[in-house]
Amino acid sequence: MRKIAILSDIHANEPALKAVLREVVQSKAGRVVCGGDVVGYGANSNACVSRLRAVGADCVMGNHDFYTNHIRRDRAALPANQDWRKNPVWAGVEDAARTLSDDNAAWLRTLPRELPIPGGVLAHAALHHTEEWPYLRSLRDALPTLECLRESARGIGFFGHTHRQEVFVNPSSAVTPEWLGPCRVHLPEGIVCAVMVGSVGQPRDGDLRAAWTLWDSDTRVLEFRHSEYPALTAAQEIVAADLPVESALRLLDEDSAREFLRMIGM
Repeated sequence: MRKIAILSDIHANEPALKAVLREVVQSKAGRVVCGGDVVGYGANSNACVSRLRAVGADCVMGNHDFYTNHIRRDRAALPANQDWRKNPVWAGVEDAARTLSDDNAAWLRTLPRELPIPGGVLAHAALHHTEEWPYLRSLRDALPTLECLRESARGIGFFGHTHRQEVFVNPSSAVTPEWLGPCRVHLPEGIVCAVMVGSVGQPRDGDLRAAWTLWDSDTRVLEFRHSEYPALTAAQEIVAADLPVESALRLLDEDSAREFLRMIGM
């Protein structure tokens, strides 16, 4: 049995990554891969890169990783026409560019855009218009990438970027997925589909737990997993690092967010 833990969009959320990696060990996964966006938004970009490297994770480059690489080379890459310190994206990648060790920055800089894995291919956003980092939020969005998968006979594409977990099947696929439960699905040989693997560090599908995916390439069963973690700790770390409070609030439910704002005097 060959299980692969597929993580993505960690976004410098170390408490979430630690919780997921503990459950990855329990899952008996033989390999860890990452769909990119290790850095940005959160307060622990360097620590998250170090943790992925420590477990031997193979990773592809996400757009936040790409932006960070540019800013490390040239701070003029930061937007000149806005206060970037108040912008969650640019404040996060600037923090990553400034706090990454030279060794971890070199690792981030050399990440590939695609990674073959058993049963398919891993990429951050899509296989079409890759320089634009398109979002696959619907079947319509996914169709160009699904055609790339069909034409290249790679079958299954695994993607992050949307921070959601779902499966889009090419309408021309000869076979369809067999759902074995709400979070478990069999993807038969010959299927052409795009799997959105979710976000470890900043889920956006209504479930605020750290999300990741477990893929068994032998049985071809895919599981959408969720891990509890101390989101309040991650939120406090974001504010302590002088990053936008918006990035902290994205991790919390309504009641927790209200209490958090009271705690920080807002």
